[in-house]
Amino acid sequence: MISVLLPSRGRPQSLSDSIDSLLDHADRPGCIEILTGADPDDPDTYEINLPWQAIPWTAPERYGYSRLHEYVNQLAAKASGDWLMLWNDDARMLNDGWDTAVHKQPPSVLWPYSNDIPTCNTFPIWPRAWTDHLGHVSLSPHCDSWIQYLGQTLGLHQRVDVHILHDRDDLTGGHNDQTRAESLAGYRTTDYGSAAMETARAADVATLKTLLNIA
Repeated sequence: MISVLLPSRGRPQSLSDSIDSLLDHADRPGCIEILTGADPDDPDTYEINLPWQAIPWTAPERYGYSRLHEYVNQLAAKASGDWLMLWNDDARMLNDGWDTAVHKQPPSVLWPYSNDIPTCNTFPIWPRAWTDHLGHVSLSPHCDSWIQYLGQTLGLHQRVDVHILHDRDDLTGGHNDQTRAESLAGYRTTDYGSAAMETARAADVATLKTLLNIA
């Protein structure tokens, strides 16, 4: 099973379309678990009618983009799949059999193809066992960068034949809305490169090296 971690805000139709793209292109949609997260002040999102593969969760309070990792960590703690995957409500899966492509890979951080910045793994896929062992996905709202860093530092970061469209304002002109404005105002405020965050990532790498028996 693949567990998809999907926080969302203010985009019920886009959320539904995003989930449909994952399930419609999967060889085994019954083995896709989609964990959605919403704020308590966003009923249009948490009350939406979703497929049975989607498991909704409402945060105890509004975290906002500066606490995006708290949504993701909470969703990951509820996951039951062998793999975890970061996903967005403005993302669309493009190729059939993407789940089969994932299951053929050895345990590592998988890097799908997308229209994002070429050096960024915006939608990483990685073994749930890693997150279970660490007790979190990320300690920064830059969850994708955190997971990419772990994979690259461990030497376990590889491309997978999975293709994604990121329909974001600066990339395609899509989803130029209040949610996008809030992300620009809040998501980028945390200093991902601070000494404290660098120390925390190094600690995660050391823990995973022990788990994976990497020198």
